[in-house]
Amino acid sequence: MREPDLAALHPKETLEALHDFRFPPYITLAHIFHAPSDWGFADRQLKQYALNYVIDGRGEFTAEGTVYQVGKGDVFFYRPYEMHGLRSLPGAPFISITVVFHFADMPFQVDELLEGAAMLGCYEGHAIEHQFAELVALYRQPGLANRMQCQSLLLSLLSGLSRSSGAAKAESRKNLARLVLIKNQIENHLAEPLDVPEIERLSGLTWNYIIAEFRQAFGITPMQFLIWARITKAKELALQTPLSFSEIAERVGYNDVHAFGKMFKKKTGMSLTEFCSSLYETDHHIERPDQKR
Repeated sequence: MREPDLAALHPKETLEALHDFRFPPYITLAHIFHAPSDWGFADRQLKQYALNYVIDGRGEFTAEGTVYQVGKGDVFFYRPYEMHGLRSLPGAPFISITVVFHFADMPFQVDELLEGAAMLGCYEGHAIEHQFAELVALYRQPGLANRMQCQSLLLSLLSGLSRSSGAAKAESRKNLARLVLIKNQIENHLAEPLDVPEIERLSGLTWNYIIAEFRQAFGITPMQFLIWARITKAKELALQTPLSFSEIAERVGYNDVHAFGKMFKKKTGMSLTEFCSSLYETDHHIERPDQKR
């Protein structure tokens, strides 16, 4: 008879099989996964917590509709009943460590530690990298002593990954100036594609770390901010200049006016023409510029 997939079960359904664990946290899976070519899944929910560490390769992780690019050294996290997905990207085999765990009925404030984050940072060459590997190795060994060491490593990982620790908060404050620099860089180069290497060079931060910190600070990712800034600038140019729609599109990074129009309508619910007309109709004091359309 095939053994049940403990990681897919409700915490209460796993306890009978976890006889080597005498107290929480209960670890139901700890393994290294080599993803086959074109591997992936979408819209999955687990009933337990899961930590992932990327050993090698590149992937795309989705949590509650937000997409993150993940690569070597990155740690990401999803919670019980959180909709998520993961797929490998071409270029190199995607290899990762997955640790699935729960605390049964014991209250444990995981979100107080991790503050709702999905991306927890890049830890290549860090002690956390070695803790993941050691946890997997020990998990393969039976016995109470090995299980207790696994639990100790898991708790150490959660503590080390904590975004609410004093060190993490101090680091976030230190990074705020760099995030504002990134924000200004994006706003000042709306006509150009997002230059990730240049942003990394200016800030001294890795792109995955920037995405996580930018979202924490401003509530959106850098790419979402770029789209928002382009829409805002397009509205400003439409109202205050005689530029044609194709010229406005070019000023905000679109060589194809039709692609620009589709993006604008998708994000605002109206075309640029409808946006301008709605303002002129509601405020007769606005003098409409003589625009070439």
